[in-house]
Amino acid sequence: MKKSIIIQLLVSLAAVLVVLYLSDFTKVAEMMSRLNPVYLLIAVVFYLIINIMMGYRIKIVLKDLKEKLGLLDATEASFSGMLASDFTPGRTGYFATAFVITANSKIPLHKSMLSIFGPQLFDFSFKLITGAAALWYLMELLSSKTGGETRLFEMLLGIAIFVSMIAFMALLIFSKSFVRRLAFIRMFPYGEHVHSLLSKMQKNSKTMMKFAPYFTLLFLIGWTLKAFEWLFIAKSVGMQPNSNIPEILFFGFLHPLVTILQFIPTPTLAGMGLSEGGTAVILSLFGVPPYEAVAFALLARSMNIAVDLLGIKGAVKVLNRI
Repeated sequence: MKKSIIIQLLVSLAAVLVVLYLSDFTKVAEMMSRLNPVYLLIAVVFYLIINIMMGYRIKIVLKDLKEKLGLLDATEASFSGMLASDFTPGRTGYFATAFVITANSKIPLHKSMLSIFGPQLFDFSFKLITGAAALWYLMELLSSKTGGETRLFEMLLGIAIFVSMIAFMALLIFSKSFVRRLAFIRMFPYGEHVHSLLSKMQKNSKTMMKFAPYFTLLFLIGWTLKAFEWLFIAKSVGMQPNSNIPEILFFGFLHPLVTILQFIPTPTLAGMGLSEGGTAVILSLFGVPPYEAVAFALLARSMNIAVDLLGIKGAVKVLNRI
């Protein structure tokens, strides 16, 4: 195991231990020990459906690129990417999905990468919109409770960072001139290969425009399913936020806000510790005790990892390349 991975693992464990200590470990353990398995099983079903949808969007993109990949193979590759993302900073490991597809199905890497990279652009955009709306609401709520002013600058700065990320991804996919300007990366190790990959991927970008309305619909459905998944995870530990917002909407907006924390590049595995701590802070505004919030966040993460193990074969194959 690489030294950097060991350091990230140790930092992640330390962050989780700090969160558990601050939220009262014994109460968190008690919450986890008496969870409702029926509600948890329902949450697992929703998560499985979400991943099948992710496999389906990979399949239809590749089909339009004249490449054949079965739904089962696409879904298994997606699970491999999700498992890799569970243990990589910023969840960058999800792009391992493309390497799994290419390794197992002999599909050109630039096409496999586009089938991942393109839909993720829509995914990031949707998370940004819903996450920004949730952040704005939380800041207004916090200001009203503390009597302070809304921290507009910090909010706009955070939103600007994610807008920049989305704009960069969009330029990589849709702008020939932008990709040409990146030719300087050829002077770096593997730069020639990376730039060639980007150029080939960009040539097939019309597929993304063609499927834009369809992907938007899929993400709306996926967003709703994720809200139900988190709702039933919350029910499994008996957590009920004190909010006048309908529960399904509450968790629909909570998820992208917390997910953004997992994409922040930190020396932890997929924002481990930071995500759970952030969840506790957010939910405290709605009357949820820290130990309940942390139990919910840890259960959501561990349940996802357990289901993602369906892709362990492919993840192990490519994880060392990430």
